Amino acid sequence: MAEKKYYWLKLKRDFFKRHDVRIIEKMPNGKDYILFYLKLLLESIDHEGALRFSETIPYNEQMLSVITDTNVDIVKAAMNMFVELGMVEILDDSTIYMNEVQKLIGSETAVAERVRKHREKLKMLPCNASETNSNTEIDIEIDQEKEKKQDIKETSASASAKPVRHKYGFYKNVLLSDEDLEKLKAEFPADWELRIERLSEYIASKGAKYKNHLATIRAWARKETKPDAKHVGSNSGNNAEIESGIGWNRVL
Repeated sequence: MAEKKYYWLKLKRDFFKRHDVRIIEKMPNGKDYILFYLKLLLESIDHEGALRFSETIPYNEQMLSVITDTNVDIVKAAMNMFVELGMVEILDDSTIYMNEVQKLIGSETAVAERVRKHREKLKMLPCNASETNSNTEIDIEIDQEKEKKQDIKETSASASAKPVRHKYGFYKNVLLSDEDLEKLKAEFPADWELRIERLSEYIASKGAKYKNHLATIRAWARKETKPDAKHVGSNSGNNAEIESGIGWNRVL
């Protein structure tokens, strides 16, 4: 028959004079908090300071309320306070660890080793909320910068896919891209400006619309070179003469 083991809790004589205990005791419901704390110590003493319902199920606040016969609201408020004051630790697997018990045992147990490793892991994280917020803000700024660069790339790609056309002529009715303008200058070096003005004036007077203004100017030029063609857009020509030289690329 296995020998039955007995566990007991040794409190130091100055337990109720400790700063953390005195602070808690002076709070509203403070004495209930201290009583709840002592009950947790007793529950954990035979588990090396660890509190857990089973290997797969950790204690929640309602369960702690039942096993200690403590109001659940007292449990919620007290647990938050114990963690904040360093009297209790919540491990990665939600195990509750009572720091007081390790002092009573006097040697590092398996559970205490887990707690030590847990603390070492926490040291590698930002030590306070301000640093965490700062890191979060940096991450947000990096993401925003990436989004800006992506927008610039998309805008550039869109611009390269469809060249921007600028307005030319006295009435600003002729639309030509930079490439169109260079082609126009090369094809009509002597009077390219005059040809732009003719088209601009005609659009202003007739409200005509064309898909491609460079193609329209070229079409007018071809009409002018025919032997029986009337001079399109000349000073002596009238609207009927102009219309006889158009029709190419016109939007109906």
